Amino acid sequence: MGKPHSDSKVTGLTGGEDEFSSNIEDARQATGEERVRAFMKITADEKDLSKRNWMTFILPHLELLSSDTSDSAHPKVLFRHSVKPEHCNTLGNMHGGCTATLFDFCTSSVLALVSRPGFWAFLGVSRTLNVTYLRPAPCDETVVIECEIVQVGKKLCTLRGVMRRESDGTLLATCEHGKVNTDPPVGKL
Repeated sequence: MGKPHSDSKVTGLTGGEDEFSSNIEDARQATGEERVRAFMKITADEKDLSKRNWMTFILPHLELLSSDTSDSAHPKVLFRHSVKPEHCNTLGNMHGGCTATLFDFCTSSVLALVSRPGFWAFLGVSRTLNVTYLRPAPCDETVVIECEIVQVGKKLCTLRGVMRRESDGTLLATCEHGKVNTDPPVGKL
């Protein structure tokens, strides 16, 4: 993975069409990592309670560590997540639904590294999300989540995620995520 970059101000990469279209030039000029940070910020800043989801409780504990576009066919992002009590089941381990939600969000964000108007600008919607749980992530554990693009085309993509314990690199869970592009034609943005 490349070195982490400092926070940069980027507005309106994703979210509603009005917000995106009004800031399309910002999105074109932003780096991939800036677009990932914008995706995180827009999700975290959602004020409409009907649009808020479990990410509201996850994002404050999720940190983008780095992105790597040196292999243009398989760009990667690396996140760190601190497991808190609100993420856990009654056994004190991260709930499977929380793990799946993290994978959904984090693997989707890697598309921001290759997105442009008309090509995954809205990061698509999920077709499949297959998670394999190997070991528990106890409360107060810190995990790292590495996500990469396996394949990306005009309409479909396959993404992969791997979750490891930060302290020793033990593999905790893996994910394969299939998505479909929902972008309107460029002329309609």
